[in-house]
Amino acid sequence: MTFELAPFALPEGYAEAILPLADLKGHLRVTGSREDDLIGAFRDAAVDAVEQFTGLILGPREGEHAMVWQAESLPARVRLGVRPVSALLSFAWLDATGTEQVGDVAELRVGPASEVMPKPGASWPKGIAGGVTITFSAGLPAGKVPPSLVQAARMFAAHLYLNREAVVATGALGGEVPLGFQALCSPYRMPVL
Repeated sequence: MTFELAPFALPEGYAEAILPLADLKGHLRVTGSREDDLIGAFRDAAVDAVEQFTGLILGPREGEHAMVWQAESLPARVRLGVRPVSALLSFAWLDATGTEQVGDVAELRVGPASEVMPKPGASWPKGIAGGVTITFSAGLPAGKVPPSLVQAARMFAAHLYLNREAVVATGALGGEVPLGFQALCSPYRMPVL
């Protein structure tokens, strides 16, 4: 079964709430504001990288920033690909005639691994021919990001700031710069089954 999590941009101010620019600049030992835009871009990329690596949404994504899961078919349990899921907002699919049908999200529940399934006694609607879409809110509550993931974002942003190319050459030696944040992020990574 293939699915996609609709591409999304980080909401305005999202990464700032997770890793404030002043905190990152202190870590980088940067004073002044000349490079604030650049450091902010590296910070945003680092927060995004931590989320992509772990599958954990570090801050609330709701309202206009809700997330969308799409697929052509529906398994018994829908694994949304990110966690934690805080609310199911809508559920729709195409029937055999290509007409969009809307389901009742009150008939669905979210399991502990952020899997969506029918509530006990309920079942998936009949006649799902394709084009399944589930819209949902996700993310840790504000201020509840594990410190190791904030540190991973801080380290990765510093790596991006100090090494602005994909490889670094030191004398005659060259190679990829090791990414230490993997050790901090790995315990939070969503296992792929």
